[in-house]
Amino acid sequence: MKTWELEKEYDDLLAFVVEGRKRKRGNVKRAVETIKKALETKGEKALAEFSRKWDQWDGDYPLKLTADELRRAASKIEKKDIRVLKGMIGNVRSYHKGQAAPGRVYRKKGVVVRETFVPVEKALVYVPGGTAAYPSSLIMGAVPAQMAGVKRIFVTSPAARGDIHPYVAAGCELLGISDVYRLGGAQAIYAFSYGIGTIPKVDMIVGPGNAYVEEAKRDVYGKVGIDMLAGPTELIILCAGAFSPKAIAWDMFSQAEHDEMAMVGLFSSSKTHIDDVREQMRQLISSNERRGVIEKALKNNGFMVHYKNMDRAIEAINRIAPEHMELIGDDGKAKDVLYPGVVYLGRHTTVAMGDYYIGTNHVLPTGGAGRFTAGLSVDRFTKRKVVVKINKDFLDQYGDNAVRLSRIEGLYAHGEAIKARKEL
Repeated sequence: MKTWELEKEYDDLLAFVVEGRKRKRGNVKRAVETIKKALETKGEKALAEFSRKWDQWDGDYPLKLTADELRRAASKIEKKDIRVLKGMIGNVRSYHKGQAAPGRVYRKKGVVVRETFVPVEKALVYVPGGTAAYPSSLIMGAVPAQMAGVKRIFVTSPAARGDIHPYVAAGCELLGISDVYRLGGAQAIYAFSYGIGTIPKVDMIVGPGNAYVEEAKRDVYGKVGIDMLAGPTELIILCAGAFSPKAIAWDMFSQAEHDEMAMVGLFSSSKTHIDDVREQMRQLISSNERRGVIEKALKNNGFMVHYKNMDRAIEAINRIAPEHMELIGDDGKAKDVLYPGVVYLGRHTTVAMGDYYIGTNHVLPTGGAGRFTAGLSVDRFTKRKVVVKINKDFLDQYGDNAVRLSRIEGLYAHGEAIKARKEL
């Protein structure tokens, strides 16, 4: 990992991050287009072919799991782990409880506008798999959907050799979700966006995934709603002073182990501190069960930054807008941090606890999208419903102005429609 000198190499650092993001997308886009074309040509047959190729299916399986299959898979989980999952569900529900938008009534003489929020009818929660199991992502996607009042919630996840992961199955059982499918990757996103074969078409797709899933979600937006572009994970740690090199090393590893395309970075005001973190990473890497993934992520997308001016460091991080940020050593600077998906503050607030048990949602914007959107929440599963009523007094007061505007814009029928109502 290169160490950048922020004040001297500010623009070069930002270019490194931007180019890394572009490079990932460019390589992935071509592969995703191939998947899409195969689905358009072969339909559900292509889904089975992809599953045999990438999930090592040794035969054909029904894409939807039966209730018995779900129960059998969930029964493999120890009771102590069921308690852990229940605890997480409780914390996520508790945090999301107050998020639902209240609605409002706007009144002016002659007009009443009522705004309410209605849930989408069908939502898909995509649960990543492949190199690891993520029951936590299932919970983060399903709980706010349930609290929003979504009528039907579907879950899909890659199934190695045709088997859904037991922890994902257990999570579905605890959440009361029965529409569970063994399908992953970009092909799952397309299948539920278009309704291919026996796969239902949904209105909304949420959940993190790898770069291929992210690119497919980008492509289908408009056919369906999406939560955000939540691709390979990102973490930047900003230290106001020296802080435990061991803790920082493990935090960086914790995000790098998700995906070899993950981005992790450290900003520190001390070169000695950066060297100490490097040494800890060198010592600790051998004990990592996912060492190969971590090393590729660090090599391709990892970086260290030495800064002198903290305000300038925060400016750079706001420009990058990483998915996660840790701010350690100066809580007062939190007010200046605007665009990361979530900010973890202080010496005890590790990103890993946010991934699991704080209750805040870990489905967060990546790729710089934090500059204009936020993490998954209850209101993401709703849409604003607007009902408007005006009376004759309002038409008499403003109708002529509206007619004049229709003439200015060259839309004759608009004006005539208004005049016709005034005559009633």
